[in-house]
Amino acid sequence: MMQHAILVETHANVDLLAKVIRKMTADNHYFFIHVDRKAKNYQDFLTLASHHVCFTDKRYNVRWGSVDQIYATLELISKARSIGIDFDYYHLISGQDYPVHTSRYFDDFFSNSTCSYMELDSKSPIGPRYMYYHLNGIMNVRKGIGETLKRYSLELQKYLSSLFQLRKPLPMRPYKGSNWWSLHKDMIGCILAYINQHPEYLKRFRFSSCCDEVFFHTLAFNSKLKCTIVKDDLRYYDWHRTYPNEKLPRVLTHSDYNKIIITNALFCRKIENKMSSKLINLLDGNESII
Repeated sequence: MMQHAILVETHANVDLLAKVIRKMTADNHYFFIHVDRKAKNYQDFLTLASHHVCFTDKRYNVRWGSVDQIYATLELISKARSIGIDFDYYHLISGQDYPVHTSRYFDDFFSNSTCSYMELDSKSPIGPRYMYYHLNGIMNVRKGIGETLKRYSLELQKYLSSLFQLRKPLPMRPYKGSNWWSLHKDMIGCILAYINQHPEYLKRFRFSSCCDEVFFHTLAFNSKLKCTIVKDDLRYYDWHRTYPNEKLPRVLTHSDYNKIIITNALFCRKIENKMSSKLINLLDGNESII
């Protein structure tokens, strides 16, 4: 039976995570959890600890779009590899993900597979994320003075970059996609081997923006195992607003159920306990759509 490491990056909702663990509980499923250092309810998360549920030794203060997101993911992988189990798959999810199917369905899907699953976005530009110096790791750049400083800083850097090169390009062709993925152990091994041999690669992403969507994809799609990648992250999101200024991806409700189950998604997000309660019941088979 394949062994699965579920890597969770979370910051708030203990009750939802407890439901995820309960639904996915199996002898071959292990959970590794990184709780953001800003979380005020860390002790509540620790009540979930068990033989199959572990927490990272190091916790990062993960600001939006900062390199700390990459550090947290690497910490999760390191924790999973430290417990002496040869995991076949590593699945990175957020604290607002929820499994679409049963544990048995999940296991059957990956049975005898050696593919890795990552979404690839070839439409939006990548360069601005790492070719300029960003302030994401220092302050909140999405509002107030942080947003103002970000705007002026980037305007200045765009001008300066027309005169000379501000930052070195990446050492290989860059790729970008969703930062939530399911990777085979061989792909994880390739990624870690490169990072260990080239520590400057990780350092290069300091002062970048949202490069958790670039860091792993660039290594994976340039690796010798790139032909084993299925360009699908097996996640369901909805990026379409239902009212002005709605945060995206939007919170899913029971009205999304039929759209979710006709896809091949294994996880869906964003989920919130109250707004998504009926959807959770539907996905768990505890409620009828009628």
